[in-house]
Parts: sequence; structure tokens; C-alpha cells
Amino acid sequence: MIRTIKRRAALAGFLAVPAAARSAAVAQTAAGQRVSITQAGGRVFAARLFLPAKKPAPGILVVHDGFGAVADLDRVGDLLAFEGFAAVVVDLFDGKTARTDEEAAVLARALDGALARDVLGQWFDWLRSRDFCNRRLASIGFGIGASHSVAVSSGARVSATGIYYGRVEETAEQLHDIDGVMVGHFAERDTWATPLSRIDLELRLKRAQRDFQFHVYRGAGGFANPLSRNYDRGDAALAWNRTVATFKPACGLAP
Repeated sequence: MIRTIKRRAALAGFLAVPAAARSAAVAQTAAGQRVSITQAGGRVFAARLFLPAKKPAPGILVVHDGFGAVADLDRVGDLLAFEGFAAVVVDLFDGKTARTDEEAAVLARALDGALARDVLGQWFDWLRSRDFCNRRLASIGFGIGASHSVAVSSGARVSATGIYYGRVEETAEQLHDIDGVMVGHFAERDTWATPLSRIDLELRLKRAQRDFQFHVYRGAGGFANPLSRNYDRGDAALAWNRTVATFKPACGLAP
């Protein structure tokens, strides 16, 4: 199902939560703590972990776009913890971050796709092995992060997968192995995750008989990232609200 929306002042997520509620979110979740995994060759990949008040909880990977694991994603992790998830904000760029869309494009192009998918698979395994995780898994990926997180979700027995303006190349057969619901947020004027690529993905998902919801926004890619020139506060908030509303029941949490 695809829905196209007009720009509006619909505030949700951390953009809409009143100050008192934001304080409660911080008070009720553990402070983000540094965690890491080590690959067979000894390379270490760090992440920030945000835990909910009630455990065990569903585990969720938050995968950055070309801007890297910026501070805004820590706020996303904290709010996911407030919603009842054990959130891991991964860093695929070894601490590198971008300040502009141009710098973000350079970092995204330099990312080793096979390495990124291997690292994300390890983070899924890491979550499954933690006492605070109830073995339900999900992911939210932005841009290039969505492309890789969708690939890793294939065969990973996930409950939900979130795509923010990501270009997904997996075949219908590979998409068939993604369990749970998929929620996608796309932009009409995106020049990377283009409307044509989104329509093609929709057709592959239909052939794979997957459960998905796609929403299309009247903007450009990066609309949910405050660092992007394409940031749209209203659309970002609406996309966040839709994601959380779908993810919570899919992962066994009360709405």
C-alpha cells in the first residue's frame, strides 16, 4: 500500500514530544552506553546501546545514512528505548561523520557493502545473545543504511523492517525471506532512491508476497535528517510516528 502526503505540521516522535515527556524519556531509559563487536580479523565496530525500563525487550538496529552515527541518532535510540525497544545505534564509519550532503555522499560511496552487511549481521547476533533482548528483532535504516539493513534482514527472522529513502536491490526470492512487516518512507524528488526504484521494489515485494506499507512524501531524500538540506520537520515527524505505530504491535509491544 502506498500513500502520498502533502507537507503538513504533523509533529511526532522527538519532534512532537512535549518537554516534560522528553524528560521522562531520558529518566526512564538507561543512558546510551558504548558497546562493540570484534570481527574475526580484529577490527572493532562500536555502537551506542539504549535500554528500556522494562526488559527483556525487542531489539532494534538503527543504521545511519551517509552522515554517519551523528548525535541525532542517539536521540532516536533514546526515544526507541522510551517506546520499549532495546536500541543499538550502529556506526559503520568508524566514527566519521559528515556535515553536508556532499560529504555524506562521499562517505556513503566509500562504504564496503559486504563489510557493512557482515557487521550488521553480527549486531543482530549480538542482540539475540543478550539477556535484555526477548529475541524479537527489527531494524530502521536510513539511506545507504537502509539498503544494507534490508539485505541483512533476509533470513534473520525479524519482526519489522524500516526503510527511509533507501535503494533496495534484493531479488523477490531474497525479499521473500524477510519476515514481519516492512515500512518504507520515500521522497518524490529523491535522485538516489528514485520513484522508479521504489516502484520496482514494490513489485518485487508483491511477487514475494511480503507485508509492506510504503509512504511517499513530497520532498527529496534525507528529509528525516536535520543535517540534510532536504530536511522537512513535518514529514520527518509523520514518518517517525508511522514507523513507531507499526513497529510496536509487530514486535509485541502495546501501542
